[in-house]
Amino acid sequence: MKINVEKTSEVERKLNVEIPWETVREEIDRSLTKIRRTATLKGFRKGKAPLDLVRRIYSDDARQEAINALVMRATRQALDQHNLEPYGNPYLTDVRSEDNEPMVFEAMVELSPRFEVSDYRGLVLERPFREVTSGDVDGFLFTLRERNAEAVPVEDARALRDGDVATVHFKGSKGGEVLQGMDIDDFEIRLGREQLIPGFEEQIVGMKAGEKREFDLPFPEEYPQENLAGETVHFEVLLKEVKEMKIPDLNDDFARTIGEFETLEDLRKNIQDDMDEAANTEAEKALRANLTRSLLDSNVFEVPPSLVDKEIRYLTQEYGENLLRGGLSNEKVRELIMANEADIKRAAGEHVRLMYLVNRIAEKEEIKAEQKEILSVVAQAAQQMGRPVNELMDQYSEDGTVNEIAFNIIRNKVFDTILESATVSDVRLKEGDTGKTENRSQAKTRTKTKPKKKADADAESR
Repeated sequence: MKINVEKTSEVERKLNVEIPWETVREEIDRSLTKIRRTATLKGFRKGKAPLDLVRRIYSDDARQEAINALVMRATRQALDQHNLEPYGNPYLTDVRSEDNEPMVFEAMVELSPRFEVSDYRGLVLERPFREVTSGDVDGFLFTLRERNAEAVPVEDARALRDGDVATVHFKGSKGGEVLQGMDIDDFEIRLGREQLIPGFEEQIVGMKAGEKREFDLPFPEEYPQENLAGETVHFEVLLKEVKEMKIPDLNDDFARTIGEFETLEDLRKNIQDDMDEAANTEAEKALRANLTRSLLDSNVFEVPPSLVDKEIRYLTQEYGENLLRGGLSNEKVRELIMANEADIKRAAGEHVRLMYLVNRIAEKEEIKAEQKEILSVVAQAAQQMGRPVNELMDQYSEDGTVNEIAFNIIRNKVFDTILESATVSDVRLKEGDTGKTENRSQAKTRTKTKPKKKADADAESR
């Protein structure tokens, strides 16, 4: 047997193998003998058919089985000779096998990456955080007051203005025919909330109760309903009633309507605590995102392409589903996926590399995901879904989700271990800065409940 191993990348090898015909014939005969034991042919008892007859009927099957066995054997021999650790099975790129001729094949083999983790002890990291100010609390209080505002009919016959609630009967038509779902009566519009397509509110501002108005408006190109996207529609609008929003005064009485608060000061403190907790959670996520970036930047190595391809498919599917849930059309989703293809590939490669890094550090630090920890995560998910824990565990075990849960547990423990020896400095973000905390969680005022315990920040998700 002749084996040539060509290095095509740090994690791939191309094998060129030539196997003598005598070896191939012996392997085919072994396959035929094995087939003969279970073959049932007319006129013969099971396993008693003549070998020549079995050969005529099952020669193709035997040859394919022999080729598979020889490929695996030759690949294993090549990897052992060159001290290479494979990832997954080889895939053939070319096979030539003829009677009385050597069998020749080419195969690509992916390898697990070989790397040494750079020193992860004593890292210097930043923890970006945004300080919650009294202005933030005031802003949230105003939002609460708006949510609890009451719509009351205007006393005089004044014109509709921004912030009002308009009760309308409107029709949308095209070519003189009313479109399906566009003849709606008693529809309430809160001006300033952009409930309808752009330009609609501007067209009805200034109208008075009982007034009718007609106008044409184009639908956005990215409108979810493809039959309307980019089309111009004629609208007829009857303004039936105008209401104005009465925002409650900011006092102790208002605080008592929100929850178990005796005074406005109690409500303010509750909001401050919640916003501080949200800001700290985001700061911890930003810290761990910076830790992830530090590990990736200081540990650059190639990873198996098939793993990256699998991650690309996962991220692409997840991204597309999120866009569809947001109401975008299939065409727009495909367009955005194409536009972000490079970013998706980069993220996929980095996630696979992080997986190798985390697992290598976990081995060195003897960190594992305990079964009870995995079960706890599954139990929490089962409770949220209203499903039996055992049933969900079986599903997660079958579809591989349990492996992802285990990895997330290990990653969090690894990050905790690294942060124990890290030097972390807080960096205060100024207003307008995004940093790693641009999606700061909005505080949620607790209503008629006991204070919640502060949750541990999770590592940055994929």
